[in-house]
Amino acid sequence: MRKIVLPNRKRLAMTGIMCAGLVAVIAAALFSPVLARFDSVSVEAANGNIVNGGEWVPLEGVPNAWYYVTSDGTHHADCFSFDSYYVEANGVRLLTKSILNTELPMRNSWLTAKDAANFDCFVPTAASVQRALAGTLKKYRTLTVYNTHMMLSSVGSTGDGTYMADRLGLYKNSDINGYTIMVATSIIGDRKVASAAIGDVDLIAYYDYEVLRYYTNSVSRNGDLLAGAIYSHWMDVNEKNIKLGEWVRIGDTMVRYMPGDGQGLYEIKAAF
Repeated sequence: MRKIVLPNRKRLAMTGIMCAGLVAVIAAALFSPVLARFDSVSVEAANGNIVNGGEWVPLEGVPNAWYYVTSDGTHHADCFSFDSYYVEANGVRLLTKSILNTELPMRNSWLTAKDAANFDCFVPTAASVQRALAGTLKKYRTLTVYNTHMMLSSVGSTGDGTYMADRLGLYKNSDINGYTIMVATSIIGDRKVASAAIGDVDLIAYYDYEVLRYYTNSVSRNGDLLAGAIYSHWMDVNEKNIKLGEWVRIGDTMVRYMPGDGQGLYEIKAAF
């Protein structure tokens, strides 16, 4: 299996050319929104449905942020626009999302396993995420891109020496033309615990959740919704009712849980 070590300038340059087309497609899908001003936002949740007939209206004072408004004046949230972008639950769509000092262009399509090819298109952003992890967590977390998966690992030690432990992975799952997300770590989705100790458990759990967000936002249009659903299930709250062996829709994604040996396996594929 071919391994891509991060960072690698030659690899990044080659992959940058390959991914430029994707970025260009995303940029081309944007259009000049109708200029208007609104004093307040009324949100009608659509539960991940497609709402046609709307227009993008800039959010005043917030760069690259947009409301999605239909002709009746309704500002929609938790839905997909006519041009297939996701509008967050707070009624805002961002042009990009910043995760671990890495700007991810927001997608207007679900990235299938077939489209992901050999995971080369993940290398530039994964390299940036790895730099952020190394700057704070040092040896406690390392993100590596392989031919068919990405893995967040840590270094452990025993009397026999050191070893690498897999903590959080995104695997290509060609059987469903989607992915399997492997979770074998604690994750904290609602707070960042400041600590002077690099090995602080809560601090690591926060960064692990940010890597989960990086995974889900790289393939899904509603990455934070998906990451939150996996987090909730893993923490035994299960607000989105993810089920064992049964597909459940989370926005643009179908999810099912498959237990593993000391880990959770979340299979994900496109809902539409």
